[in-house]
Amino acid sequence: MLRALRNQTKSIFFKCFLVLLICGFALWGVGDLTGGNKGKTILSVENKKISLEEILNEVNRARYMLPERPSMEEALKNGLHKNILSKLEQEILINQEANYLNLTVPLSVKMELIQNEKAFKDSLGKFSQNRFLQSLKNAGLSEAKYLESINTETNFRQLSMPFMSNDFYSEKIIKKIIDWQNEIRDIDYEIFEYIKENEIKKPSNQVLKTFYNKLKNSLEIPKTRDIKYIQIKPSFFEDQVQINEKLVDEKYEIEKSNYIIEETREIRQITTQDLKKANEFIKLTKNGKKFDEVAKNKFNLAKSDTNMGFLKKSDLPEESAELIFKAKLNETLGPIETKFGLTIYKVTNISPAKQMEYEKIREDLKKKLTKELSIEFLFEKLDFIEDLIAEGSTLTEITNSKIFDKKMPIEKLNKISERGLIYSYDKNTTFLDKNREFLKNIWNTNVNELSELINSDDDNFYLIEVVRENIEEIPVYNLVKNKIYSEWLKNETILRTKEKAKKIIKSYNNMLPLQKSIKRSDKSLDNLNDPSIITKIFELNAKKVQFLETQDNLLAVKIKKTRIDDYQFSETNYNELNLNFAKSFFNDFSNFYIQNLVNKHKLQRNYEEIDNYLNKPNIDN
Repeated sequence: MLRALRNQTKSIFFKCFLVLLICGFALWGVGDLTGGNKGKTILSVENKKISLEEILNEVNRARYMLPERPSMEEALKNGLHKNILSKLEQEILINQEANYLNLTVPLSVKMELIQNEKAFKDSLGKFSQNRFLQSLKNAGLSEAKYLESINTETNFRQLSMPFMSNDFYSEKIIKKIIDWQNEIRDIDYEIFEYIKENEIKKPSNQVLKTFYNKLKNSLEIPKTRDIKYIQIKPSFFEDQVQINEKLVDEKYEIEKSNYIIEETREIRQITTQDLKKANEFIKLTKNGKKFDEVAKNKFNLAKSDTNMGFLKKSDLPEESAELIFKAKLNETLGPIETKFGLTIYKVTNISPAKQMEYEKIREDLKKKLTKELSIEFLFEKLDFIEDLIAEGSTLTEITNSKIFDKKMPIEKLNKISERGLIYSYDKNTTFLDKNREFLKNIWNTNVNELSELINSDDDNFYLIEVVRENIEEIPVYNLVKNKIYSEWLKNETILRTKEKAKKIIKSYNNMLPLQKSIKRSDKSLDNLNDPSIITKIFELNAKKVQFLETQDNLLAVKIKKTRIDDYQFSETNYNELNLNFAKSFFNDFSNFYIQNLVNKHKLQRNYEEIDNYLNKPNIDN
């Protein structure tokens, strides 16, 4: 199906509703912008508002158009709503600016766009009212919404006309860029291992204090909190679960059909709007021509473009699923009219349905039952825990209560900032390895009080007790002495290695023993553990020995010669770079232009309402 959609992207209609709506939401893209005041307002300008309900409907429509049909939770986790918000911001601003400038889109322009849209034409190339309505229905759009999307696209084309056609750059500029890409540097170099830390004598307290005074501003710790918490998970109750054979038998009768592995078929697929080419294709294959050969000659499609892999019946369009799964091996079918166009299929492999082994099914069912009953135990305990929270019990009192049959471990975390960073006097700063709700409850709960029960993934729950709040501070020397020593040692190791390297290089008469020619496209230099080392070398200018630090080594390098690799300056390269520059200029200027409209039309964002909604448990799929 994904390749079928890809084959349709020459159509403006499908570009609008697949490429723009799902994958990028480019500034000039078509997408529906619904009106109304249902629900709380999320985006607004002077005379236009967009509600939370409308945004969620947009997210729903977008996810239903994706081949894998993600759940609402998966779509939100992958940031689909952020793309929707970005698209809607752009559209509301574009239309507001068009209204401000009194721009209009003539009805004749709308009619011409609709009549010329290939997705709305029948097999004879004429506009079809049925195809028009069916295409809109498949995209989840009404006629009014689609017409409004045309308005938005046309408005932006008018507004962006002054900077849309910037598509020519001087040949000299293009050549300089190609020269830069093909630059080669001939270098002399030597790699030195850092000296061992145990070779460095421990410094005096005064030396470390002086080093501390240089670093102390970078050691500042913002306001933080110390907490205790427990994690309550189903596995904690598994030893209380008892499963007998009767339960397994009952579960087996209910779920045995789920253990049948469906038949799958490996399928080749070609989708086209051209009935003549489709019929020619079928005729040639029936006359003995190979499917892949005709696909290459007629549609310029490689085997990888037509191979859909192994699919279940439910993965296929309704119009063709039954026919494909009744077809014989290596049979070519079509052309079949689907909502994506005229489609030709070939069945190249069949994997028949089969049943999982009985004993494996029972083992799997026992695991499922154990998990399900453990979750039931957990939820029973949660009711008692909430009662204890209401009574003002501490975390220790809850873990020592009769709720748990065994000791529930209490974990501690100190110095957690509002941004989710964990600070320490003697260790490096780290990130809190918990979800957003966990961090939010740390800062929404009063000191010496318990948070609400926090639901995380896999039916795990957390309960937090905030122990104390720590003010902003620059730690005094004695508190961070170990960290200061560690930083001093690292710094001293580099300094002493450089001194040692300079002496060795001097003994070489300032000549480095290794030589190499490197390109910008090279990935590494010898075995140095630093993926950015090539970039660092190309940033050097002076033709003298310079030192670059990597994780495990010190690199001494001298640029001997800079030259341009031989290449053929072709018109194709020139045109491609021109196109890339034009797109980059257009995108950069468009972003700037949209930001200007944000300020001009005083766009109001109320994203807190979205955050509140997303943080609610059990978002409907």
